[in-house]
Amino acid sequence: MGETMANDPLNGKKVVIVGFARQGRALARWLPTLGAEVTVTDGKNAEALGINTADYPCVDFVLEEHPDSLLDNADLLCVSGGVPLTIPFIQAAVERGIPLSNDAQLFLDRCPARVFGFTGCAGKTTTTTLTGQMIERAGFKTWVGGNIGNVLTDVLTDIG
Repeated sequence: MGETMANDPLNGKKVVIVGFARQGRALARWLPTLGAEVTVTDGKNAEALGINTADYPCVDFVLEEHPDSLLDNADLLCVSGGVPLTIPFIQAAVERGIPLSNDAQLFLDRCPARVFGFTGCAGKTTTTTLTGQMIERAGFKTWVGGNIGNVLTDVLTDIG
């Protein structure tokens, strides 16, 4: 794991996570293992989020606001799925040229296995679940996740 961390492009980078629901929490657990310096910002307070910030000892929290000062040294902004890209904080990041990403893209950048993805309006969950079951019944190991099931960064080290 140490060698992977040292070689990861996010090692030593300052990453701001915007939104602290399921995807943001997974990133807050995973990004420090890559050596990233992580700050979380969410419009809600810790009580409303149902969290104890002490459970994330390697993460800084700025809650109930999104101050532009968080962008001053940011190398990357990870935006959770439920956060509109139109909020002023994200628009300020774009204007500064700070790259945007999310848990899915960071996973895809690092996944050593073949990945199948489904997009569209209706039927994605059913199609994803059935495809995973068919591939598994054919004798292959599968990991089904994303907006359903597991956040795949949580199992990335298990995927070969």
